[in-house]
Amino acid sequence: MSEFKINGRFRLICPEGFRPMTKEQRTQLRIAEDGDILCLSSEDGNMAVSIGWKEIPYLASLILHILPPVKSVAASVERSMAPYGYRKEKDLTRQIGGQNAAGFRYTYTAGTSMVGETYVIHQGKALTFFHMYLRGESREQGLVQWSTLLDAVQPL
Repeated sequence: MSEFKINGRFRLICPEGFRPMTKEQRTQLRIAEDGDILCLSSEDGNMAVSIGWKEIPYLASLILHILPPVKSVAASVERSMAPYGYRKEKDLTRQIGGQNAAGFRYTYTAGTSMVGETYVIHQGKALTFFHMYLRGESREQGLVQWSTLLDAVQPL
C-alpha cells in the first residue's frame, strides 16, 4: 500500500483498488500536472480522485470562519460544470482525518452519466480539497470505495 502526505496535515494510506495517476491520465482528464495536488484513480478506471491544498492569507482565513469556503467551491464547480448539465444533489458533511469537512454531491454528463463529490476542510490558514469523479453506472460501488478512501485519511 502507498502512503501519501497531504498538506503537511494529513496522511493517506491508500486503500486497495487505488493507484496514483500517470501524467498521461492527468493530462487526459485535464487535472493539474504540477502543484500541490495528489491524483488517484481506481484500478477499474471508473473513478478519479484529486486532493489539493493551499495556504491562504491571514485576513482571508478570518473571513472563511464567517463565509464557509465550500460555498465558493460549490459555485466554482457549478460554473465549470454548467456546460455538462451540472445538477447538485445534496449538501454533505463528514469527518475526514479527524476534521469536519463540508461538501456536496452532484451529477453531470461527460460522454456518459457522472457523479461528483467534493469536500473542503478549513484549518487555520490552510484549505484542503477532496474531489471525486465517478461513472454513473458504478455509483453504488464507487461511493463505497470513495468513503473507504476518505476513511483512510489520518491526521499527521
